[in-house]
Amino acid sequence: MMSTAPYLWAALAAFLIAVPGMLMLFGSGNDRAHPWSPRRLHLIRRFFGLVLVLLALAVGLLAFSIQRYLQLFQDRPVAALELVREAPQQFRARLTLVGEGGAVDSVREFTLRGDAWMLDARVLRWQLPAALAGVPSLYRLERLSGRYDDIAQEREGERTVYDVQSDVPLDLFSLKQQFSRWLPFVDARYGSATWMPMLDGARYFVLFNDRGGLLARPADAHTAALLNAQPGWAQP
Repeated sequence: MMSTAPYLWAALAAFLIAVPGMLMLFGSGNDRAHPWSPRRLHLIRRFFGLVLVLLALAVGLLAFSIQRYLQLFQDRPVAALELVREAPQQFRARLTLVGEGGAVDSVREFTLRGDAWMLDARVLRWQLPAALAGVPSLYRLERLSGRYDDIAQEREGERTVYDVQSDVPLDLFSLKQQFSRWLPFVDARYGSATWMPMLDGARYFVLFNDRGGLLARPADAHTAALLNAQPGWAQP
């Protein structure tokens, strides 16, 4: 049996409360047949109708708050990465970019050097009132690079860094930097990155979360087993 999201129950309750409230507030009842004064009964009915409408609005706002809170914990897939070892500290990386609805945007291959891969992104967050309206954060993947575990090798070793998405004609990130005063509802001063070890045959999912930015996870049991065999990466 499928479970119903809690905000849907709250939204249903708001609707059920709003219907009689609207009828009492704006409807015309048969007040003349009542022993009380028609004007007095009219005011009483309108008062209780207003109370029900206000209560429905409060429950509706609660439903929206719950729905927005749940959105903050939803992970949106943005990319997939497959790795094949070609030489010591050298891997062929197949990067699949994922668009809205899980559709594949593009597939590209890169040669990465190092012990781990890193994916960087720009994140655009909204200020009020857009944030209050539930507009989701936006992201733009920028770079895929190799990363050495050893700091000295990271400074002196061969670096591999690639652009993963081309520039777009209308870029809100650039517009925010150039016209900051005219875009007060946009917060583009935020970046995010995630990284994981490069292992032969490993497959990763890259996800975006409004609350935490980019995060990477093993895409299959084989990759999870490879990670568990790495010092410092074993899961409890």
